[in-house]
Amino acid sequence: MPKIRNSDDSGSKFIGLRLHRDTAEFYSKRAKAAGTTLSEFLRNMIVQGMIAESAYEIEQRMRRLLDEIHAGGQTGERAGIPDELLLSVFMSEYLLTAIIEARDIQKLYEAQDAAKARLAELKGGTDGKT
Repeated sequence: MPKIRNSDDSGSKFIGLRLHRDTAEFYSKRAKAAGTTLSEFLRNMIVQGMIAESAYEIEQRMRRLLDEIHAGGQTGERAGIPDELLLSVFMSEYLLTAIIEARDIQKLYEAQDAAKARLAELKGGTDGKT
């Protein structure tokens, strides 16, 4: 049996992967429908999974931070956080989610609208101070 090279000139590395027959058939059909090879399809799935996991972790950290800020600002003010900063945080949250779902400019506008709505919601929870 010929020896399999671990890398090629492009710097990629071969990693063998054994899939159950039904699983391999399922992903092969998905790859074919996407117009790509099984290898490329699985590489993209792995990358998308890592992006989704990272986005989820970032979202959770932002939520915890905002909860801490909100809890510390129970005096009726938001501890001097400028609206632009809050808008950026909320937009980042929605934009990261949107990137995962689809790469579409409309998602950017939806993320901006969602961020503005979140800011308005937060402002409604205070005494109206900015």
